Amino acid sequence: MRFTGAILILTACLFGGCCAADRLKCRAGLIQTLMQLNNALMTELESRLPFIAELLPALAERPAFRCLQFLREAAQHAEQFPESWDKAVRDDKALPEEARAVLTTIGQTLGSTTLEGQLSALRLCEQRLTALYTESAEYARQKGTLCRSLGLLGGMFLVILLI
Repeated sequence: MRFTGAILILTACLFGGCCAADRLKCRAGLIQTLMQLNNALMTELESRLPFIAELLPALAERPAFRCLQFLREAAQHAEQFPESWDKAVRDDKALPEEARAVLTTIGQTLGSTTLEGQLSALRLCEQRLTALYTESAEYARQKGTLCRSLGLLGGMFLVILLI
């Protein structure tokens, strides 16, 4: 009976460490999705120069961007674009603070300047998102290993303590 309890405690702690490591990977994945969104915005602007009220709902329906809650919110009120985008970005708690700053810049730029101005601002945002992705992927790699190890060691500590 003690052996079974020890295995369950060890497994639960290891599972908790693995979950914490996966949350770190999800942040990097979210930033990668934001990079894809930025590239899609640049491509759409370069190819057909749509109105923002048409562009946002079209992007929100793409399967790659369905996980972006702020995009769906902004697309529902695309007629009031700058305000709806800013509010949706501020209200989405899944976004890291650094990504919110980049998305706010995108919202302020789209539709307010010339095509070349919009594209140059989106290229700058792409550079910032790439740097954020690199940083978060490295952080997830380093701290993910630490989380898994702490889960295992914490479980072992509890098993030893309870035996």
